[in-house]
Amino acid sequence: MDDKIGTINFDEIDFLAITEDDFTLSQICDAIEKEEELIDGMNHFDINPTGANALDLDLFGDFNLDGMDGGATDRFSETNSDESTKRFGGISDYEIEKLISSQENQNTNRNTRWAFGVFEKWRQEKSKNLPFELAVPELLHMDVSTMSYSLTHFVCDARKKDGSEYPPKSVYYLVCGLLRYLRDNKRHDINFFSDLKFAEFRKTLDAQMKSLLSKGLGTKVKQADPITQEDEELLWEREVLGNKSAETLQYTVFFYMCKLFGLRGFDEHRDLTCANVTIGEDGRGKYIHFCGGSNKTFKGGLAHLSLQSKDIRHYCQPGDRCIADYFHQYLDALGNEGEFYRRPLAGNPIRYGAQVVGVNKIKTFMKIICKKGGLVGNFTNHSGKRTCASQLYSTGMDEQAIMERTGHRSERAVRKYKRSCPEVAENVSKILDPPAPKAMKMETPYDENDNQEPMCAENTLEKVCESLQSMASSSNSSKQIDNRAMADLTNKFQFENCKISFNF
Repeated sequence: MDDKIGTINFDEIDFLAITEDDFTLSQICDAIEKEEELIDGMNHFDINPTGANALDLDLFGDFNLDGMDGGATDRFSETNSDESTKRFGGISDYEIEKLISSQENQNTNRNTRWAFGVFEKWRQEKSKNLPFELAVPELLHMDVSTMSYSLTHFVCDARKKDGSEYPPKSVYYLVCGLLRYLRDNKRHDINFFSDLKFAEFRKTLDAQMKSLLSKGLGTKVKQADPITQEDEELLWEREVLGNKSAETLQYTVFFYMCKLFGLRGFDEHRDLTCANVTIGEDGRGKYIHFCGGSNKTFKGGLAHLSLQSKDIRHYCQPGDRCIADYFHQYLDALGNEGEFYRRPLAGNPIRYGAQVVGVNKIKTFMKIICKKGGLVGNFTNHSGKRTCASQLYSTGMDEQAIMERTGHRSERAVRKYKRSCPEVAENVSKILDPPAPKAMKMETPYDENDNQEPMCAENTLEKVCESLQSMASSSNSSKQIDNRAMADLTNKFQFENCKISFNF
């Protein structure tokens, strides 16, 4: 429970590109999730030898639990016999530390270094030209009182390299990064968000975030745009998607891996192998079966014992654009084994080399696809996941079904991905727009100085009939109504909420 800060588990936050710019919604929208779900597996950890999560006691074999005593720890460091080495192997303390660090989120570590770096520059600037006893001490060497005082001033003083102020969320993430830094260095006694000794600091942080927002900072969030069905149709028409070449087929498979299975920007794509995707057919038709592995919301640790990786079967519609056929052709070209994204080779037949597509190249796939199709907008690899959620949402699909595709574990997280379609937004706008002005009143005040008779409904209808009869008689030869006459009539007479019948 040491990783619990307020209602956020910071080990789950994925900072895709830590810079001193604003954090985009597409990078953090599903990083912050409910605490109950983040630690659900820990709360239900069961060592009872029954149930799906039970420990298999047969694994202990001849290991005598009763024989363990205080000296057992010392025996672990002794040289093992050949028999025990073959069975259990051996691991050093260094290898254990390396194992732990290998499973830490590298982007989260990058954010921790960024936060500590900003704090260190602030500390050094504040300590410049001061005697040692008056200088701001290093963070790890501060006591609680000094730390609260220093952080209170830091969140108000923090600035970007260009001297501009950080948005509210960036200031908050600076504090989160500093707390992670303290815990990484065994300072588990510190908690900015729950310790009463940091109450004054929390008030200052809250006030500073509100002040920054009132200045207009953080109000505009840059996020990836979803791809509409009209845009998707353009990609097909312009042969950006299809099987015209090995590159085109790879773009098609990538696009629909994002859209059909809600894969994230690049991390889930990077670890894909051909074994994750299979093509099958049953009574409902052809399908693509995707079995995912570890990802940002499913790490497989103690906190995720009750969760499972993605296991999705997508049924494809028959026809020229049956996606199962495209996936089948792609897997055959890869030999149905090895890495899922490999360098496409020129020429026919469609072939792929042994060289794996690099991470930086995969990150640009969606942007390249949309640029080739002439689409305008902010399109990134995250657009595929957003497209998946938005299109399901616009059709009224249940949130649980959307979460199964996108991999979100809370309704709050998936709602940040949902976007209403342009048609819905247009209809809402029409409803909220002011009423259209009336073009002509049926009765107008009579002006004594005007020789014209007052306009009334009977006179208006009479003039309309005369005009229509005139147009009808003049169009007998051409069988067409003169467009100019019709336009002239339209400009003269306009009716709203009327039902008029004309008999000729």
